[in-house]
Formats: sequence, C-alpha cells, structure tokens
Amino acid sequence: MTENENKNAVKIEDETLASETSASQSEIPPLQKNSKSGKLAIYIALLSLVLMLAVIVFAAYLYKENNTLNTQQQVKITQLSEQLSSQEKSRNKQSQKALTLQSELTTQVEQVNLQLQQVKNESKLYKTDVQALQRVLAETRVRHPNDWILAEVEYLVALAGRKIWLERDIASAIALLLAADQRVVELSDSSLSGLRAALLEDINTLEALPKRDPDGVVLALSSLERRIDKLVLAGLRATDASENNTTEISTDINDWQENLAKSWSTFVESFIIINKRETKLQALLSPEQSWYLKENLRNNLAKAEFAIYREQQDIFDTALLNVSDLLKNYYDLNDNSTSHFYKSIQRLSKRKISINYPDQLKSAPLLDRIIKQRVKKSLASSRVE
Repeated sequence: MTENENKNAVKIEDETLASETSASQSEIPPLQKNSKSGKLAIYIALLSLVLMLAVIVFAAYLYKENNTLNTQQQVKITQLSEQLSSQEKSRNKQSQKALTLQSELTTQVEQVNLQLQQVKNESKLYKTDVQALQRVLAETRVRHPNDWILAEVEYLVALAGRKIWLERDIASAIALLLAADQRVVELSDSSLSGLRAALLEDINTLEALPKRDPDGVVLALSSLERRIDKLVLAGLRATDASENNTTEISTDINDWQENLAKSWSTFVESFIIINKRETKLQALLSPEQSWYLKENLRNNLAKAEFAIYREQQDIFDTALLNVSDLLKNYYDLNDNSTSHFYKSIQRLSKRKISINYPDQLKSAPLLDRIIKQRVKKSLASSRVE
C-alpha cells in the first residue's frame, strides 16, 4: 500500500468512529451525557491517536518493506544482467577459440595439401629421372664406336660456340671446328658429307670476320694518355703582312716613282702602323683551364679504353671524336709532337672494335639431328633383336 492509500484508510476509520460516537451520544440519556462527556472525549482522542500512530507505523512498515523489495529486485536484476553479460563474454570467447581452431585446422590442411603436391611433383621428377637413366643405359648398350666419335664432335662444336659468344675468341673456335672436322673425316662415312659441308662453312664464316686486337688498341691509347702533358697549347702567334714587304730604295733612276712611294709609306708608317691579320687567333688559357683540358682528354681516352672490351663502337667513336675536337680547337697542330698525337687519334678512330658474330653455327642443329636419328635406329634394332 502507498501513503495516499494509508491516509484514505485513516480518514475512513476516523469518520466511522465519529459517526459511531455521534450515534452513541444520541442514544445516551441527557444526564449521562453530561457526566461522562469529558471522559469519553478523552478516550476517543486517545483511541484516535493510537489508531493514527498504528496507521503511521503500519504505513512506515509498508514503505520500508516496499523499498526493501525494490532494492532486492534491483540487486537481482543487476546480478542477472551481470550473469548474462558474463555468459555472452564466455560465448564470444568460445566462438573466437572455435574460429581460431578452425583457421589453424585450415592452415594445417593447406600445408598438408602442399606437402602432398610436392611429394607428387618429386615422384614425377624421380620417374622422369629413372626413365632418362634407363634411356641412357639403353643407348650405351646399343651405341657403336662411331656414335662416340659423333658425341666427341658434338662436344667440340658446343665448345666452339662457347668460345665465340662468351669469350669472343675466334681463333680458338676455328681450331675447335677444325678438330671436329678432322674427327668426322676419321669416320669415313659418306652420309656425313652434309655435316662436313656445314662445319667448313662455319669455319669460313669465322675466318672472314675482321681481326680484333683489343689489347693493342688499349696499349696505344694508354701510350697516348701518357703523352698528354707534352702537348703544346695554341698561343698568340701570327705573321705580319708587312714582313714580306721590302722598304729598300732602288739605286736605279728609272725606279724613281717606286722609290718615292716607298719613302712616302715609310714616312706615314712612322706615325700610324696598320697590320692586317688573316689568321684566327686563340686566347691564352689559364693554368687551371689547361689542367681541366688535359683531364678532359684523359677522360675521353679512358672511355674509349672501356668501350673496347665491351665492344661498344658508338662510345668509342664519340670519345675519340671529342679528343680530335679538343686538339683542333686548343692545341698547336704545327708542333711535331702534337701533330703526331692528332694523327694517331685519327688512325685509331678508324678501327672497328665490334664484330657481328653469327647467331648460330650451322653445324650444331645438323649434328644434333644426325645423333638423334642414329640413336633411334639403334634402339629400334635392339628391340627387334
């Protein structure tokens, strides 16, 4: 019960008591009413006071019990919510653990599949190797001495190709091809005439290539590089046009007009001298500029040396062209040492340092085809037997 309900109950009881007291007073005779009215009023007041106190105590008790119940319910609700949240957290943890376990299992399954695939690949490789070994064993059983000579010829041709494309050694490649041709001649097999023709054609092709001397060109450039400090720079030297003119007066009287002109020119030149120069004059260089000029020459010669072993014709030509331009623009080519240096650069610039090597030896694929055909025939004959 709430406080309002308690108050209404108290008011109803007071009204019932008042009605009962008024009824009793109406029933009492007038004499008793007058004698006992004071005591009755006191009793009624005390009774109403007791009732009010009881009602108040009861209402307070109800209020306290209500608050206690509310507090207990709130505590229970809080406990229930905490239990629910803890249960949700435990469920989430369990779900995360389940997901982690599932991912780990998936990873392990994938690793096992990869290992199985690797095992399968390795087994295939082993099978292939076993088949190759079986084939090699069968070939060794059915091969004849001539087949071994052809294998030697194949080795010599392959080695010649390596000398050409890896080591740029044309002379060794030609010697190897000549040795291979000699081994083919020893077979005395007319069916190998096409192979001999291909070998000889490869030899002629290699012999027709231009001869390279990279070491000689590098040594020549190194020698020129050491002579750079001895080069003579162009100076302010120019011939006067008046040096060729004679100012001597002739003793012949018939040359009086020329003598008069010479005398007049000598008289005028004593006041004003005008010399006509037709040659191009070069400004003098400072020591620092001349040092940079020499270093530029050395740098270009070094570039040309590096380009020789790499067979970079464009870089070689550009470097020597730069050297020639520097010599013509800043050095005195009338000097013997400088002129010889310039002529050496011009001679070296005409050298070809790169060679167009053949892409493939014609004898290599033909020899490979011949060997495969002979092996097939040998295998076929061994199976028939």
